[in-house]
Amino acid sequence: MKLFVDANTLVSGLVFEGNESLLLEMGRLGVCELVCNDYVREEVRDVLSRPHLGLAHDEQVRALRILARCVTIVDDPPVADVRAAKDRLSDPKDVPVLLGFEGSACDLLVTGDRRLRSEVPKAVTSRAAFRLLLGMIEP
Repeated sequence: MKLFVDANTLVSGLVFEGNESLLLEMGRLGVCELVCNDYVREEVRDVLSRPHLGLAHDEQVRALRILARCVTIVDDPPVADVRAAKDRLSDPKDVPVLLGFEGSACDLLVTGDRRLRSEVPKAVTSRAAFRLLLGMIEP
């Protein structure tokens, strides 16, 4: 299964224990392929550097190295495509995520963003994705 992963899911997986970190581990082990684009990776980098997370610079670097091992990074959609699609979602900042998902041939978009899940039919929570993956590997 190929999953496009949004920044909120990646940050949670890198910083906290839970379904998101298990999803990253499944990606690292090759149980599934996790994908994001440069736009999402830069959002992850930005969030990891925010003071409220309390991560030292070396912890941020380590988290980004883990991300690089677990997730395939694809190119961003062309700027013209993002501009043309700006009205497809209620939050235009999510358009590069949507177009990245659509252009990556992923099966699902994994996101913690409830609004984005309501607007994208193939968007699911990390918990739902994790359960689907478990169902694929159970005997």
